Order: sequence, then structure tokens, then C-alpha cells
Amino acid sequence: MRKLIPVFALAIFPLSFSSAQDKSGAPPSIDVGAIPEASDEDVVIPIPQEIFNSLDKLGVQNWKQQVHQPEYKLNPNRSRTALIFGLQISEGFILIQAKDKDGVTQIGRDVIKLAGALGVEAAVDQHAFAIIEGAGKEDWASVRQELDKTRKTVIDTMRELRDDSLADLVTVGGWLGGTRALSAALKENYSKEGSDLLNQPHLLSEVRKRYKRVPETDKRGKFFNELSQTLKSLDPLMRVNNEGLIAEDAVGEINQLTHGLSDAIYEGK
Repeated sequence: MRKLIPVFALAIFPLSFSSAQDKSGAPPSIDVGAIPEASDEDVVIPIPQEIFNSLDKLGVQNWKQQVHQPEYKLNPNRSRTALIFGLQISEGFILIQAKDKDGVTQIGRDVIKLAGALGVEAAVDQHAFAIIEGAGKEDWASVRQELDKTRKTVIDTMRELRDDSLADLVTVGGWLGGTRALSAALKENYSKEGSDLLNQPHLLSEVRKRYKRVPETDKRGKFFNELSQTLKSLDPLMRVNNEGLIAEDAVGEINQLTHGLSDAIYEGK
């Protein structure tokens, strides 16, 4: 059964924007209602390029400032590794937008390491090496394409291996990383138009559903308690107020929650 998700799909569902300027030269509007139908199993983690383009035209341009690549050490907890994989894929798209050659190259290397820890390295080696090669050439279009292929290949392979819970956690991690970056950018450069992108109650409900279906035995680590609480706390923040927008202070709270949770996952607490 197919359904319409009438919200900004930062990291899970595709969406469309109106980016043409009007005759007065005003900034483009973001058509948050023009979202195509998506089946329940559609999983599109990367932040779409259309979002970056629209936000840039609204005045949000310093994506390098929103990069968040803390050091981390892997452990036998594959559920945590899946979350980190999702976070890193989202980070890769931010780095591409920032045209950070060294950062994107590191993402390519991390993809190999993380895919190996998840048991799917052979499936993504070709994409990872293409990411590294493309970054060296600063061919951002091809790097973006390969990063998206990496995400899709990992999730498809996990589902083939009956590791559905890990695939869902990659999705959650990707959404978390994208929401952190977007809220950070809007916190620095707040606008009503930009805040519309965080009006995500239905999307958040979908993320929570995917997280809920992960077996409790796969939620190992104190940070999973924080993850559960954060998803709950974000719900009222991602709904418009009586003025029809996500208020600036709510954007700050969203950023604080998602940034703190991302750090807890990277630290493995």
C-alpha cells in the first residue's frame, strides 16, 4: 500500500523543490508539499542535492562549517556500526556540498572500514574506490552518485542477508546525521522558509516505526536509551507552531538533541 508523506524528507524519502526565482529577484520558495508517493520500504538516506541548492539560495552557504567528523573506534556492536554508517553517508553528502576533497576521501576509506565490520565490504568496494578517485579529481557529480549507490548497495545487501534490523539502523543514522546538519545550518542562518524543512512529524513517525521494529536484543549500549528518548523529544519540536512555522528556538533544540545523540553514538556510550 502506497502513501503520501507530506513532509520534508531529509534522509529517507525523495522530495521536490521549486527553485526558480520570481521576477522581483526574491529567493526561491521551498515546495514542501510537492513530495512524491513513496512505498513503506523506500529508503533514501542521502540529503538530496535539491535541498542544498534551495538552502544556498536562501542564504545558507557555509556547509564546511556544518561538517561533523569526530573520531570513533569500532567495537563488536554491529548495531552501533550500522548507525555510524548512516551518519557517515549523510556526512559524505555534506562534505561533497562543501567541496572538501580530503574529507570526502576519508569518507570513502570509512565506507570500506564500516562495510567490512558489517560483513558487506565486497559489495561496496567498487563504489568506495570510485568515491576516493572522484574526490581526487573533484568530480563531485560522480562522487555524489557513487555515495548514493553505496548506501543503496549496503541496505540491499543487508536485506538479502536477512539483516533487516541493521538496514533500518542505517536508515535511522542517515536521517539523524542529515537532521543534525540541516538544523545546524538553520540555527546559523534562520529563515521561515528554511524552517519549513524541519516540519517533519510524519517522517519522524516513520523513523520511529523503523526504529521500533529493531529487536531489543539488537539495541545494545546506553546510547540506545538516548536514541529512544531523542526520537520522542523531537516530535513536538518538528511540528509548526500557531504561526505556522518551526520557531528559531525549536531549531536550536533540534540541533542540540541530534548533535548530542550523534556524539553519543560515535563515542559508543
